[in-house]
Amino acid sequence: MNGHRSYLLALLLGLLCGLKSQAAEIRILTTLPVIHSWAANVAGDAATVESLLPANVGPHDFQFRPSDLRKLAAADVVLMNGLGLDTWLTRAVTRGASKPSRRVVTVTDGLQPQLIHHLTPLAMDAETTGSKKSHSDHTHNHGDEDANPHVWLDPVFAKHCVSNIIQALCQADPAHADGYTRRGATYLQELDQLDTQIRSSLKDLSNRRIVTFHDAFPYFCRRYDLQLVGVVEEVPSVDPSPKYLAQLSRAIRKQQVRVIFSEPQFHPRLVKRLANDLAIGVAELDVLETGSASRTFYIEGLRRNLRTLESSLR
Repeated sequence: MNGHRSYLLALLLGLLCGLKSQAAEIRILTTLPVIHSWAANVAGDAATVESLLPANVGPHDFQFRPSDLRKLAAADVVLMNGLGLDTWLTRAVTRGASKPSRRVVTVTDGLQPQLIHHLTPLAMDAETTGSKKSHSDHTHNHGDEDANPHVWLDPVFAKHCVSNIIQALCQADPAHADGYTRRGATYLQELDQLDTQIRSSLKDLSNRRIVTFHDAFPYFCRRYDLQLVGVVEEVPSVDPSPKYLAQLSRAIRKQQVRVIFSEPQFHPRLVKRLANDLAIGVAELDVLETGSASRTFYIEGLRRNLRTLESSLR
C-alpha cells in the first residue's frame, strides 16, 4: 500500500513539474514570417513562437482579429521589423492589454546608419536627372519611417536582426540563456554560409541588371552588386501611370534588361503585359512577406530566389 502511495506521489510530482516547466516557457510573438523563422531557430524547444500574420496575408493588409489580440496579450516577447512596415503592432501594443513584463523588440535596431532611404530606381533617376546615383548616397540623415524596410533580404542584415533576437530572449528568459546563445550561434553560422553561397553563385553573372515588381530588393542588390534598373510599381499598391511605364520601358531597353521579376504576393498580369510589350522574360522573386511560418522559411526562401536569379541572368 505504501509503495502504491509512493508511486502515486511520484507520478503527481512529475505531472506538477511538467506543468511548472510548461508554465515557465515564455511566449514569443512575431510579425513577419522571416522573423518567426529567425526566432524559432534561436528559441528551439525552450519557448513557444507564434506568428501574427496568416500564411496568405502580408504586413500591408493585416488587420487584428480578436484571436490576434489574445495572442498579443499573452506574449512575453514581441518581435517586429519596424521601419514603418508593422506600425499596426505599435498601435495595438499602446492601446491593447497591458502586460508589464512584455518586451517589444524592433529587430532592425542598430542598422540605421546602413539603411537605404530613397525609393526611386537608380537607372531611372539617372535618365531623368542626368546624374548617376548609388544606393549609398541615400543612407543618412532620414527618419526610420522613410527607410526601405526590406532589410531581411540581405543575409548579413539578417544576422544583425538575429543577434538582437538572441539578446532579447536571453534577457527575457535568463534560465534558458545558454540554449538561446548556443542555438543562435549555430544559426548565425548558417546565415554566414547562405551569404557565402549567394555571393559565390552571383559573382560571375554576365548580366547583373534587374527590374523587380516593387522596391523590395535594394539591400540585396547592394550586397551582391546587382543593378536595380527599375521597379514596375513605383508607389506600393498603386497602379503605375502610362507615363511612368513608358519611362520604365525606355530604361529597360537602354539597359538591355532581359527579365522582369514578379512577386508571388501580387498578380503578375501587369508584369507579363510589360514583358510581352518588350519581348523579354518573366521570373518570380519572393519578397518573403507572406508564407507559412517555419524554421526553414527564411533560408529556403532566399535559396529559391538564388536559383531563380542564376537561371534568369546567366
